[in-house]
Amino acid sequence: MYALDYFFATKPAGKAIMLIAICALMTALGGFLYFQFAIPQRSKDLPESLWTAWTFIADSGAHASEDTFRKRLVAVPISIGGMFFFALLVGLMTDAVASKVDQLSKGESRVLEENHTLIIGWTKKTIPLVKELAIANKTRGNKRSIVILGDAPKEEMDGNLKQNLPLPDRFGTKVVTRSGSATSIDDLKLCSASLARTIVVLSPALSPLKADAIVIQTCTLLANSPEIRADIIAELAELDHVSELQGIIGTLLPFGQSKMLKASTSPYMSSNCHLKVWLRRRRKMVPVATGDMALRIMVKRALEPGTVEVLKELLQFEGCEFRLKYWPELVGRKFSEMIFLFPDAIPCGLRKTLPSGQSCTLVNPPPGTVIEEGDRLLVISENDESYKPAATLYVPPHVPSLTTKTSHKKPSLNVLIVGWRNDLDDVLHLIDSSVSRGSQVTVLSIVKPQELLEDDFKLKHASIRHIYGDPLSLKVLKELPVEAFDKVIILMDEDKGPDLNNTAVTAMFIRHIQIERGRKDSTIVAELPTLEDTALQEVHGAWLDDTVDPDYLQAMVLANLAEDVDVGSVLDKVVGDSQNTMVLQQVTSYLQDDVESEKLTFWELQARAVQKGEIIVAHKCAANGNQWVTNPPNKSEKLAWVAGDELLVLPRASS
Repeated sequence: MYALDYFFATKPAGKAIMLIAICALMTALGGFLYFQFAIPQRSKDLPESLWTAWTFIADSGAHASEDTFRKRLVAVPISIGGMFFFALLVGLMTDAVASKVDQLSKGESRVLEENHTLIIGWTKKTIPLVKELAIANKTRGNKRSIVILGDAPKEEMDGNLKQNLPLPDRFGTKVVTRSGSATSIDDLKLCSASLARTIVVLSPALSPLKADAIVIQTCTLLANSPEIRADIIAELAELDHVSELQGIIGTLLPFGQSKMLKASTSPYMSSNCHLKVWLRRRRKMVPVATGDMALRIMVKRALEPGTVEVLKELLQFEGCEFRLKYWPELVGRKFSEMIFLFPDAIPCGLRKTLPSGQSCTLVNPPPGTVIEEGDRLLVISENDESYKPAATLYVPPHVPSLTTKTSHKKPSLNVLIVGWRNDLDDVLHLIDSSVSRGSQVTVLSIVKPQELLEDDFKLKHASIRHIYGDPLSLKVLKELPVEAFDKVIILMDEDKGPDLNNTAVTAMFIRHIQIERGRKDSTIVAELPTLEDTALQEVHGAWLDDTVDPDYLQAMVLANLAEDVDVGSVLDKVVGDSQNTMVLQQVTSYLQDDVESEKLTFWELQARAVQKGEIIVAHKCAANGNQWVTNPPNKSEKLAWVAGDELLVLPRASS
C-alpha cells in the first residue's frame, strides 16, 4: 500500500496507468483462461480468445450468448470484473471533471486578457475602484478588462462583486478575479501581468508601516520583472514612503536602463520631491499616498464646501474630469488661444515634454506658452470624444479693466482637528494656505503634546495649539471652548481602523455642547464610511454637515491614475497648498464697478478671468438654479450674475 501511495503521489498520470494496467491484466488473464478451458479442441486461436475476453469486459451482457457451461464459467467472472472496471473508470472520470470544475471555480487557470487593468489587492477600495473603471469604460468602444488578484478566495470575491456591482452596473466591462499572493511571480503570471496596460497595487488593511512594507516589496518585484511593461501605480499609507519607494527603485534594482527623470511633483508627495520613476520602455511607476488626498478634500469640504462638489465630479467618471490629449494640429499655437478654442471643454494646462526627455505638468501656464511637438493639452471634459477644436477661435469682446477689483479675502478661522495622522502636517499646511493671519488650529488627540512640535510645521498664517485628551470623553470636550470653533474636522484613527461609533459619537458630543452654548453655525465634517443603513445615515446628518468616505475618495483617485498616470500630478497641483490650487471666488470680483448685476456669457466671464490670470472651471449662479456647473455646455448663453454667485478658478502660479 505504501508503494501504491507513493506511486500515485509522484505520478500525475498514475490513475490512468492503473486503469490501463487493470484492463490489460483482466483481458490477458480472461483470454488465456477462455483459450485453455472454454474452447473445445481449441477451435479459436489465442488472439480471438483475447478479443472475446475484451468483449466480456466492455459489454456486461455479452456472456449471455455463450452456450456451454465452461464458456459461461469463464465469461461470468470476466463480465463481473468488467462491471467493477467501468465503475472505477466512471468514478475516476467524475473525480477528474469535478477537480477541473473546482479548479476553474477557484481561478487556477491563466487569464487570457491583454491591455487590461490589473488590480493587486482585495480591500474596501477594490469594488469602488472597479466601479469607476467600469464607468470610464462606458463610452469606450474597445472596453478594457479588469483583473483582480486578491488574497481572499475567488468565490468570496466573485460573490461580493455580484452583490455590490451587478452585471448591468459594469456596462459591459469584463471583471476577472484570481486568488493569490501579490509577491508571487507565479500568481502574477496567472493574471497575465506581462500583458497588462496598468497595474494598481492597493494598500492592504494593516497598520500603515506594515501595509507600506508589503506594497514596496510588491513594487520592487514588479519593477525587477523585465517582461512586465505596464505602468505601475503604488498606493502607500505613509506620505514619507512615496519618495523612499522612488529611491529604492532608482538605486537598488539591478538593471541598467532604469533612470530617474525630473518631473512635476508626483501625486501627494512632500514639496521637495520632484522625481518620478520611469522604467524601461517608458514604463512609469507612480507612488501615491491617496489617504493624504482624502484628507485634503476633507479640509476643502470644511473650508470651501463648493470646491469639493466640483472636485468630486472631476474625480468621478460620470461627469467631467481632467483629460490629457495630444493634438498635432495645435502645435505652434499659444495656450492663450486654447482657452477660447474648445466650446465643449475647458483647457487649463499642458503636459510638456522637455528636450531632455523630462515631463512636467503646467496648470494655467503663461498665455504666451507655445504648444510644441509631443505636448498634451490638459482639459476638463466629459470624455475623449466629447470635444474637439472649433474651426474658428472665439474672440472675446472688449474686456473692461478689473484692476481695481479685489478677489475674495481669505477668512480668519478657528479650526478644531479631532484625531491624529502621521501626515497631518500636510493638512495643516493646506489649512494655513486657506486662511488669513490670526487664525488658530487646535489639535485634540491622544498623542502627547511634547511629541508635536510647532516648529516642525512652520505655518505662516495660523498658530497651533495641542491638547492631549480622549475625543470620546465628554468631560474633555466640555473643557474646550467648542463654541469658538468655526470649523471642526474629525479624523478616524488609522492605526485602529475605521470606527464608525467613535467618530459619530464625538461629532454628536461636539454639536450638542455647541448648541447648548449658543453656537449653531459651526461646520462639522467627519471621516465616515458610506452606510448601507439610510436610517443611521439620516441620524448622523442631524449633527454632521457632511461626511467624507476616505475609501471611496481614494478609489476615485486611483481610478484616475489607472486611466492616465500623468493626471496624478494635475490633482496634486489643484488640490493642495500650491499656487495652482482651486480657489473659490465671488463673481462680484469679475463684474464692472458700481454694477450690482450684469448679463454675461461664460466666454465673456472667462475673458475677464484670463485678464486676472485665472481660468474658470465651474460656476454657481442664481439664474441657473444655484447649482454648481462644471464645464458649462452652452458657453454662449447669457446669465444674470449677481452678488452671491460663485466661481471656481485655477490661478496662475507666480513666476
